[in-house]
Amino acid sequence: MKRSLYGERDYAFGQLMLTLRTHMGLTQARLAQRLGISRRAVSTWELGSNYPATAHLKELIVLGMRASAFPAGHEEEEIRVFWCAAHQKVLLDEQWLQGLLGTRHTRLVLVSSQSDEQTNADEQAVAQPALGSRVDWGEALDVPAFYGREQELALLSQWVGEARCRVVSVLGMGGIGKSALAVTAMHRVAAQFEVVIFRSLHDAPSCSALVDGCLQVLAPNLLRDLPDSLEERLHLLLEQLRARRVLLVLDNLEMLLEEGEGTGRMRAGFEGYARLLRRMGEIRHQSCLLLTSREKPADLVPLEGSRKPVRALRLAGLDAEAGAKLLAEKDVVGSPHDRERLVEVYAGNPLALNIVAQTIVELFGGEISQFLSGGTTIFGSSPSCSTSNGRGSLLWSRRCSPGWRSCASR
Repeated sequence: MKRSLYGERDYAFGQLMLTLRTHMGLTQARLAQRLGISRRAVSTWELGSNYPATAHLKELIVLGMRASAFPAGHEEEEIRVFWCAAHQKVLLDEQWLQGLLGTRHTRLVLVSSQSDEQTNADEQAVAQPALGSRVDWGEALDVPAFYGREQELALLSQWVGEARCRVVSVLGMGGIGKSALAVTAMHRVAAQFEVVIFRSLHDAPSCSALVDGCLQVLAPNLLRDLPDSLEERLHLLLEQLRARRVLLVLDNLEMLLEEGEGTGRMRAGFEGYARLLRRMGEIRHQSCLLLTSREKPADLVPLEGSRKPVRALRLAGLDAEAGAKLLAEKDVVGSPHDRERLVEVYAGNPLALNIVAQTIVELFGGEISQFLSGGTTIFGSSPSCSTSNGRGSLLWSRRCSPGWRSCASR
């Protein structure tokens, strides 16, 4: 592998690489396995800190062609752009390329569990320009591996993309994987939007700050003479969302909601977000707001419906197979039954499984069976749990759920 020029990260190539992989429907681990390299190598390509060797680049392009990951009718153009962006020391082999283009009608099904609905949605997606979106990733999480959830990902991608929903909510308890799913879906459908904007609400920015930040991306010329009232600024933002197809992703909306189970109401001082949600759901436009939250915002409830442009997807834990794949990348050892039992104990919560796996390594030498037989409690049942996730927020929710008694003997 070749390090990017001058030791700096090549974010442009990293974005091209990430877009291609997501359109192939592969995780980093699956792609690495197909190329016969480490997952870390794929990660460095997507971070823009290394480029593929020529042989690996060719294999990658072949996989992309077989998966119809390049825009139909523009495969040659996109492959040339991709090759150039990868800064190879050799020129693109024209004879090899023309031979490859002759096989463009051959399709390889990369995800065997895909439903017909997902396959059709993917074909709709790759028919769009895959590499031309204007993207502001903001503080979007890096998702180096994505386990299971093929059906949820397909459904979410279909709602945001083909169904052209105006507002889509991803709901679930803390650590269940809402952000990872939203970011993965965002990468998958990005090519269907002119502009993609990701914003984290973890630090509870004011609605005015959020709107101004979005306008900075969409229409910076408007910032010279912005109106004072939030109402008028919201009007300007909605005009931009009508004028072009924009995907706006808001992560951690629960940080703006009142304390107390199931209220779903905005905290004092954040009422502007309530108006933003209602307008995004009520007014006709060609954009989409994708949000994640532990609680459903009350302002969206009257607008939601399975056939309406406002929809919600509630996440459960990972199934046994996906949970076992997650554990397989940790330094824990145990029988398939032990892994399945551990996933069951923690209800398939990815964050819980990651933390417990680390604990098992440190305290039990990586032996799952010893941990299970000990009946160890990792997370208490107190409704005021104070365990931090390293970013100043609580692990499971602002009020840890009593259901998270993680006793292995239950």
